[in-house]
Amino acid sequence: MVKLEKIVENQTGTSRKEQAEETRNRIYACAIELMEHKGFGNFTIEDLSKKAGVSVGAFYHYFDSKNDILAEIFYRADKYFSTHVVHSLSKSSIPEQIVEYFDYYAKFNVASGVETTKQLFNPKIKFFIEEGRPMLEILENLIRKGQEKKEIRADTDAKELVSYLIVMARGIVFEWSLYDGNYDLEAKMNKYMESLVSTIKA
Repeated sequence: MVKLEKIVENQTGTSRKEQAEETRNRIYACAIELMEHKGFGNFTIEDLSKKAGVSVGAFYHYFDSKNDILAEIFYRADKYFSTHVVHSLSKSSIPEQIVEYFDYYAKFNVASGVETTKQLFNPKIKFFIEEGRPMLEILENLIRKGQEKKEIRADTDAKELVSYLIVMARGIVFEWSLYDGNYDLEAKMNKYMESLVSTIKA
C-alpha cells in the first residue's frame, strides 16, 4: 500500500513544478508583450519583473539574461513543431504537407508578433543556424519521405533542400517585419511556398 505521506510528497512536487512552469511562462509572456509595445532595447529586467509580478532574483532563477528570452522563442518554436505541427500535417501528398508546414511557421511568427520577430533577425543571433534543431529535422524527414515516395526530386540532398526552403521562408518573414507586419504573412507565405515547393517536386 502506498503511504499517504508519499502521495502528498508527489502532489507537492508536481504542484511546485507546475507553479515554476507557470511563473516561467508568465515572465516570457510579459517579455513578449513589452517587446511588442516598447521594443527589446527599451525595457529593463526590472520593468519585466514588475510586470510579471516577480522579483528580479526570481527572473534570474529562470533566465540568465534578457537575451535568454530570445533563445526561449527558438526553444518554443522547436517545441511547437515537435509536439503540435508534426502531428497536425494532414494533406495527402508530401509537397502539400511541406506547404502546410510553412503555414504553421507563418502562424508561429504572427503569434510571436512583428516587433519580437524583428529582434530575431540580427547577425548576432545564431540560433537560426544551430544544427539539430527539431523543427528543421521534421522538415528534413518530410523531404526524405517525399524522395522515397518519388514525390520530391532525389537529385538534391535533403539537407540542401531544407536550407533552400528555410532561407526563402525566413526571407518572407524578414520582409514582413520590415513592413511592420502590415500585410497578411500567412497568405503570402502560403502563396510563395506553393510556388517554391513546385520546383522541388519529382
